[in-house]
Amino acid sequence: MIDPGRRFFQQHRSICIAIVCFGLALIGCTPDSAQPARNAAASKSKSDTVYPLKVVLVEADLLQSEIELRWKSFSDQDLKIQTMTRQEFETQEPSKADLLIYPANLMGTLVAGDWIAPVSKQAKDRIGGWGVSEEANTWPARWKTLSTYGGKSMAVPLGAPSWVAITRSLDASPLRKLHEKIINNEITRENAENLWDEFLSKAEAAHQGTIEEREADLKQRLDDLTPQARRYLVYRYLWMISSTESRHRGLFDMYKLVSRCNQPEFARAAIQLRRLGRLQPSTLFASPTEAWQSVAEGSALFGLGWPRTDNEQSLSEKTGNGRWELLPIVWNDGSGLMASIGGRTRQSANATEFLIWLAAEDQRIAFQTKSPTVELLEIEDDRNRVREDYRDYQTLQKSDPTGLSMELTPRFLGSDRFLVLLEDTLIDIFRDPESAAERFSRCRKEWDSLVEQIGREKLRSSLEAASGYAP
Repeated sequence: MIDPGRRFFQQHRSICIAIVCFGLALIGCTPDSAQPARNAAASKSKSDTVYPLKVVLVEADLLQSEIELRWKSFSDQDLKIQTMTRQEFETQEPSKADLLIYPANLMGTLVAGDWIAPVSKQAKDRIGGWGVSEEANTWPARWKTLSTYGGKSMAVPLGAPSWVAITRSLDASPLRKLHEKIINNEITRENAENLWDEFLSKAEAAHQGTIEEREADLKQRLDDLTPQARRYLVYRYLWMISSTESRHRGLFDMYKLVSRCNQPEFARAAIQLRRLGRLQPSTLFASPTEAWQSVAEGSALFGLGWPRTDNEQSLSEKTGNGRWELLPIVWNDGSGLMASIGGRTRQSANATEFLIWLAAEDQRIAFQTKSPTVELLEIEDDRNRVREDYRDYQTLQKSDPTGLSMELTPRFLGSDRFLVLLEDTLIDIFRDPESAAERFSRCRKEWDSLVEQIGREKLRSSLEAASGYAP
């Protein structure tokens, strides 16, 4: 027989246990031994999640499909690609993009906005184009120059084509003399003005019979310019300025940080470019490769641009009429594409792997068929060596690597805003050449006002970094 007190105690204990279990069920608790297993499972699930790499293409949308296709065969990580124009980019807040591909002349704006980060030493060692590895193919000087900003390697260059003039049936000897003055650091207002006038006067005299027709063609084209055609015009103008005494003086007086565009050579170069445009209106607003192609085919006398690298064109004495010739004056506008790690990426390691993959020559070979702003390295079995135009163009690039007038390459902070004002100035002068001096005086005031808006010291720092003078 069970003692009544003991029976009461057992009943009381059973009731208490039931109450506790019921309470635990109500609040959803589980035994302590089960809790770590659930947390571990949750942690594992989170760590195994691979987020897509966010890639931003600024004026590089032609590469999108090729990047997506080729990346799939290399990595299981997805890509989230956003494309934008220069104008759209200017209105964007800095994003957490993992990698950006963009024209080199946007670098100053990207750096100032903390969009991009320097290339790490580990990545540079593996990529090798900077010459840090004896086994790697060292990049051309212009690639390394345009991928550097403020003394830091900020990008992997996909290309850096330079503007060069190609002529057919014209006497280019005066401009060869001008080039000798440039490389000997003997350029003055007198020889720049006289030698350009000699070249243009001979060309105009040789084609005097069609000059009125060409003038009408030029004026008609001015009435229907796309934003891209306006930009091609201003780049050709800066090439023209690079053949004057402003080649190493730049666009700004760095001591006072005021615009130099009211100096006589700026108006003079605009008039000379207009004369070139009247001589050959069809190539003045064309893309660099289209202008070059026109001369290669023999349908134009003069073109400013660069050749395609995809082996789809060939220039020789048998093509078209008359003798072709390249002028040795070389200038780079920074249109070549660069690739950089995002300054705020949360996937540094994966973004770096993407950058290293992107730098491989296999990718460059595929991309150069999509965009003329991508170039190939010259290798021993390079099929492009058989093309006379490309071979001679590359020879010019190699013979004058110091000819990169970085003072005139518009890759400083807010450079697009300055170039829009310069576009307006040039178009007004093309319509009314007599207004050149007055129009550039007004342009100087507009530029100086823009300097104040951006901030004088902020712009000074960017100009120094973009020109290669900053440490």
